[in-house]
Amino acid sequence: MSTSQMSQMSKVYAVIGGFDYEGENFKSLRLFDCFSAADAYMKQLESECDYVLMETREVYLESAITA
Repeated sequence: MSTSQMSQMSKVYAVIGGFDYEGENFKSLRLFDCFSAADAYMKQLESECDYVLMETREVYLESAITA
């Protein structure tokens, strides 16, 4: 991966809560650029939902750079 491609990507943490037999609640979905903020939100959701998922995702900033 070239340096220019690396500068066009950013890592975010996606956190979402869900309920057994109902699935994920997309109203709870939030994206964070800071792991500690994502972790704090995840802990908050644990008291409100049956389960919580956190995944790391890449955000491609091509449209912002080429515009």
